Amino acid sequence: MINNLELKASTAGLRFAAIVAFVSLLSLQAFGQTNATLRGTVTLGESGKPIHHVIVTIMQLKRTVGTDEQGNYEFKNLPPGRYDVLAHLDRVPDMVQTVDVAAGATASVDFRVELTGLSEQVTVTASGTEQVLSSSIQSVDLIGSIDLAKKSSVSLGEALDGELGVSKRSFGPGTARPVIRGFDGDRVLVLQDGNRIGGLGFQSGDHAEPINVLTVERIEIVKGPASLLYGSNAIGGVVNAITGHDSAHKGLNGYFTAVGGTNSRQAGSTAGVEFGTEKWLFWVNGGGQRAGDYTTPIGQVRNSFAREGNVSAGVGYYPQKGFFSFNYQFDKRRYGIPVD
Repeated sequence: MINNLELKASTAGLRFAAIVAFVSLLSLQAFGQTNATLRGTVTLGESGKPIHHVIVTIMQLKRTVGTDEQGNYEFKNLPPGRYDVLAHLDRVPDMVQTVDVAAGATASVDFRVELTGLSEQVTVTASGTEQVLSSSIQSVDLIGSIDLAKKSSVSLGEALDGELGVSKRSFGPGTARPVIRGFDGDRVLVLQDGNRIGGLGFQSGDHAEPINVLTVERIEIVKGPASLLYGSNAIGGVVNAITGHDSAHKGLNGYFTAVGGTNSRQAGSTAGVEFGTEKWLFWVNGGGQRAGDYTTPIGQVRNSFAREGNVSAGVGYYPQKGFFSFNYQFDKRRYGIPVD
């Protein structure tokens, strides 16, 4: 009798184990059929040459990879859905494509980088999340690094003057601050990478904002109701200078920019270097500008000169979820205020 009971118990245990194994196998098959793959290649213009170290990001999932030496990238284990895929390379206009990824399928999105100042940029400030500019319902303007270099400005207000709905408050070129739709002072909030920079320009017209416009990747101007996300002192609008140190990439990148002007004998340059691993990013950049008193049709405006120097260094850690970033910046300026 005891042997029969032991035999029945053993048979029941084997059946239970077989059922568990069968269910597990079905689950693994279902998991494999649900997840999808996205891959593609990034090439340069008409030459078709592959580009290494391009940062490709799925914006909805916050997942980022870099292209290899053949310009290829790949995302695995993606849930099905529609995604905006962003390709980013320093000092080159960003590109965004939308792709539908089906369950268990492999989708392909290729990018061709064009060296032009025209692009579809990405804003991160209007609603607090990344959006394609053409899909944003908020009033947001973007000025990229190429346009900033063309303006050859020595201050933030000079760089943004003339943009739609934006003018400047100025006690000279070195102290110019943006005025958005008539709002000035503490009604316009100036940020760098979404953080307050602690300048005194909002309360005093003879203080400059400590932002070197030649070292930033782009400047975003938020107008309208979306600016209230940043508090009551942003009722006029928000100006956010983006440096672009928001994700890691493998390898070494760098840039150099130089500007000049004849009216005020202006000269300036800036340079930066980034080195990244899979999750870590290290960067350093710096530069300076000088401009003498500028000349008008009725004569020279005395005490309108400007001098500035800026250096910045930082490190960031960017795992799959969350991030850590530390940046140190030193900014020194000397400028004049015209007396008449």
